[in-house]
Amino acid sequence: MGIFRKANKKLEGLVEGGFGRAFKSSVQPVELAHKLAKEMGDHKTVGVANVYVPNEFDVYLGDEDYAHLASFADSLKVELGNYVTAFARREGWTLVAPPRIELHQDGDLRLGEFGIATRTVSAPAEAPEADAPAVPASPPPAAVVAPGPVLDQTVLYQPSAGAPSGSPAAAAAPRGVLRSRQGDYQLVESVTVIGRSRRCDIVLTDPNVSRQHAEIRRQGDGFMLLDLGSTNGTRVNRRGVRQAVLQHGDRIELGTTELLFERQP
Repeated sequence: MGIFRKANKKLEGLVEGGFGRAFKSSVQPVELAHKLAKEMGDHKTVGVANVYVPNEFDVYLGDEDYAHLASFADSLKVELGNYVTAFARREGWTLVAPPRIELHQDGDLRLGEFGIATRTVSAPAEAPEADAPAVPASPPPAAVVAPGPVLDQTVLYQPSAGAPSGSPAAAAAPRGVLRSRQGDYQLVESVTVIGRSRRCDIVLTDPNVSRQHAEIRRQGDGFMLLDLGSTNGTRVNRRGVRQAVLQHGDRIELGTTELLFERQP
């Protein structure tokens, strides 16, 4: 039984999307942290006074990655929970209950592949004290009720088929660069995060840029730009986009910063 069927059976709710990494490598905790934060932003719910984001995450890992991360799973889950809590607080998002993160083993996944399933689940109500009179529980305000399970919400993150360094396939891997007034940025990673945070791969000082504003991902022989739920949006050639396949000469606008994308031979 594959990951999507398993997640649907266990969680009743999944996440959409996917991206490729250039080479096979084990899943790193920092990669999980960034993608958990991304899933929160991708599946936020706008209430009357708050923006609600998922607080339960089930991470599915292949046998090798699970064996590695399970050796310090308790510490890792605490660290990831602290990360998503702090990230939500910085973005002004609301968690209806403390985050819960669980790791699961899935033998159908290869090294470097992982899946994330998310849900928004309120904390269970506390039982009344024995001496206290029973009072019928009133329903919470509409804006605070956690959304029910949403089908078709599973994301599978998987590496593309890697080729050994120096092989013809590796030599043919796409190369790209972003040019700006601050300098040139080579797109050498499979996923390049752009934003104001110093944790980003490309750090912009523009105050109109969000902390984690956008990503550029290698996909096959090209590059895909994705907005990460930024405050001021992302534009390509003056048009607002959530995602776009980049072409040589495209002009990308993040806040008031303009980047020129170029493919290199």
